[in-house]
Amino acid sequence: MEILLKFVNEDLLADSQEKVAPDTALFDEGRIDSLKILRLIAFLEVRSGKKIPDELIVMDRFRTIETIAKNFPER
Repeated sequence: MEILLKFVNEDLLADSQEKVAPDTALFDEGRIDSLKILRLIAFLEVRSGKKIPDELIVMDRFRTIETIAKNFPER
């Protein structure tokens, strides 16, 4: 989870003064937009070594860093 949190804060949100915690809602207030979610999915696929099927790309699986880490564990 730490690597994922670091990626989100230092890469996806690099231009933001606000940093997220593991339980911060990522899509509230526009923290993560449609382009950033694509980068996040690509990051998760590389880290897991598996393609994420389209049917698993739903909001409930991406709400927070904790939720993402639970749904898409690293290898």
